[in-house]
Amino acid sequence: MKKVSSTIIELLSLLEKKRELFDSIMKITLDQKKDLEENKGDKMEDLVGQKQTVINSVDEIDRSFSEGLNLLKKHLNVQTLEEVDFTKYPELRNLKLKVEEIMSMAQDIILIEKSNREKLVSVMNEMKREIKQINTGKRSIKAYEKANINNDGIYID
Repeated sequence: MKKVSSTIIELLSLLEKKRELFDSIMKITLDQKKDLEENKGDKMEDLVGQKQTVINSVDEIDRSFSEGLNLLKKHLNVQTLEEVDFTKYPELRNLKLKVEEIMSMAQDIILIEKSNREKLVSVMNEMKREIKQINTGKRSIKAYEKANINNDGIYID
């Protein structure tokens, strides 16, 4: 029983850390959205790097959580937590609610990410058009440039 309680407390702690990291991911994602809207993605590379660092931390927490969850299921002798009597282990209800909260945050982030991706594609297409116009302009200018006629060394006797 004590092992179960301490494992649940550890899992809740991991979920709290993960929620904080998801808060950071949400902030960075919103910063990316703002950057795309205001600056056409000038800060995107830095923001992606920041987000990747946070994602790496989430991955570490996920590994620890998975190990703890497997240990908990082993202690409770169940395959899934749905099999557990929540009246006997009320802390598990809190664990389930925290997981649902994090999943909801993940869905919100995914929606913003999708919007950001669409905006980024739009910005990239706009840049491609501008580059194409610049290249067309360069070709037009070259077509109108006079070829250099070298008159040096021509002597009439």
